[in-house]
Amino acid sequence: MGWLAPLFLVGLVGLAIPIVVHLREKQRRTVVEFPSLMFLRQIPFRSVRRRKIRHWLLLLMRSLALALLVVAFARPFFEDAEWAVGSTLGPTEVVLVLDHSYSMGYGDRWDRATAEARQVLSSLEAADRASLVLLGQGASTPVRSSSDPQRVLAAVDTARVSSYGTRYGPGLKLAQTILEESDLPHRRVAIISDFQRSGWAGDEGVRFPAGTAITVHPISDPETPNATVAGVTLRRDFFSGLERMTTTVRLTRRYGTEAVEMPVALEIDGQELQTRRVVLDPTGSATITFDPFTLSEPYTRGTVRLGPDNLLWDNELHFVLSPARALRTVIYEGVSPRADASLYMRRALEISEEAAFQVEVRSSTSIGTADLDAAAVVVLNDVRLPQGTAWDRIQGFVEDGGGLLAILGERSTWQSGMEDLFPGPFGPPTDHGPNVARLGFLDYSHPIFELFSRARTGDFARARFFRSRSIAVDPEHQVLARFHDGSAALIERRQGKGRVLMWASTLDSFWNDLVVQPVFLPFMHQVARYLGGYEERAPWFTVGQVLDLSDPEGSAFEDELAIDEEQVALTPGGGTVSLPTEETPRFLGLAEHGFYEVRPPGTNPDRPFTVAVNVDIAESELDVMDPLELAGAVAPREGPSEPGATGQLTGEVRARDQERRQSLWRLLLVAALALLLTETAASNWRSRASEKRL
Repeated sequence: MGWLAPLFLVGLVGLAIPIVVHLREKQRRTVVEFPSLMFLRQIPFRSVRRRKIRHWLLLLMRSLALALLVVAFARPFFEDAEWAVGSTLGPTEVVLVLDHSYSMGYGDRWDRATAEARQVLSSLEAADRASLVLLGQGASTPVRSSSDPQRVLAAVDTARVSSYGTRYGPGLKLAQTILEESDLPHRRVAIISDFQRSGWAGDEGVRFPAGTAITVHPISDPETPNATVAGVTLRRDFFSGLERMTTTVRLTRRYGTEAVEMPVALEIDGQELQTRRVVLDPTGSATITFDPFTLSEPYTRGTVRLGPDNLLWDNELHFVLSPARALRTVIYEGVSPRADASLYMRRALEISEEAAFQVEVRSSTSIGTADLDAAAVVVLNDVRLPQGTAWDRIQGFVEDGGGLLAILGERSTWQSGMEDLFPGPFGPPTDHGPNVARLGFLDYSHPIFELFSRARTGDFARARFFRSRSIAVDPEHQVLARFHDGSAALIERRQGKGRVLMWASTLDSFWNDLVVQPVFLPFMHQVARYLGGYEERAPWFTVGQVLDLSDPEGSAFEDELAIDEEQVALTPGGGTVSLPTEETPRFLGLAEHGFYEVRPPGTNPDRPFTVAVNVDIAESELDVMDPLELAGAVAPREGPSEPGATGQLTGEVRARDQERRQSLWRLLLVAALALLLTETAASNWRSRASEKRL
């Protein structure tokens, strides 16, 4: 039995009043003088009969009525739901918000959370309706507004800890919607969570309807030591024609009290290659580099696995690697070119740790269909621009998605018809003389120059330009770089599916010295990647992302999946997701951590298309917030319209809610009134009976 206002029980002392009044003799102090008796001696009056309790039943009824009034004002309630009398205020819409983010898998948190959910559901009355909202990065409702508590209980029993992080906004917003749509007179929300600080920003815009009773059930631990695989760096090297991968792992540990030694293993295609042991400080980090391994097969699966602790989800990191895909670049030179005309470009593209470029130098007199079909990027390096069939082939190459770089040198000439492909006509070479030109403007928002937008990433202003060509740029095309006098240096034009770049000088040491500047090599890599539409494959993705497997620009998957065939994705948990054909986008939601396989239905290829998915390590930060902060932020602005509609912490609000639903004070008041009426009737009957005897 609990008491909402226990101080009122002090009023039980008043039960002694009827007894004291009944037993105590009070002498009459007012003296009435009567002349004929003034000489008589005064004799004190003594009543022996009044010193005894004659009507025990009437006294008991009066005392019990007073006791019931006192207890009613103390607002009693049964703490055990099995003894609850039930609500007399009408049915209630109850929304149970259960956090199933992966931090709830720490230790036995999930078992404690489901036990708390069962306790909340056990207090439901027959007329109540209940909903279960599973809260993670998003929100879902397995059961909505059901009057069958067993159905909600079954949903709690089948729920599992997910791979998602914590975001309170979607789950609480869904709970708000359910309450707003309810037609029941009373509303209640129970939030069961570890109340992770990182999941609440405070500006989610959630506000429950007026009169909503909010109870919070924190699932916490006094200490939460946790080790995490914070990141993996993968470096490609080439040795004797073989591609080698070196894996470097960064580990962190937080909330500990003493150092621990843990094993770290590197698995490739399910086989454990190497194991290291590392000592992690209570709140420190460590870095481990594994020996290189040979990468020869596509979709090679890798996993870095840290020894077990109380939270397993962040103890492993998955990745998928394939041999480097070279971006084929063809450089066309004019007749009798200088020896170093393409030397700097070719060497800059060939110097790449990832071997991302395959460079070939050809003569402009042999522009064939086979070369263009195999190429991703074509460079016209200071050539007399072709006409006729060769020009048509280049136009078709760009229209189909190829990239073209036109370098305007000594031999370049403008001809009629080029306006259909080039950004604008160009004039004769301009000699800058002793006042050399320098680059004064770069569009750092463009992908080519975005790499150089940060401090100490390269200085293009140091390059000197001795000669260049003036270009009349059409306003609809984009100027990416300008000389200090405002003339265009690099211009882009979109044509069909492809891109065209025009460079107003050479890319050798004849007209400028850009090729000997430190920025030249990364600049050439950025230009080639941009023109070729090169998208570096991410070794892994994060739970919660959605991939469009049919979007070549967004994910670069189209060249690896047959877009005209039906596909099916196998999830890490063993489920399947059907992917439609090219008529609609192929969206694949990544809801689990592990490896997703995409293959045609009914097939079992040796090396299927594979995507690695990892959890968001931000969820590993187990700092908690005060549940009062969350409850107060979502509480109704109008204030509580009934008892219990407040954002207080669990103890007080749970007591208020149970007392409100049971309403024992109403029954006690009715009982007290009945006793008083009965006592009055009995007292009157006894008085009449005494008069008749006299």
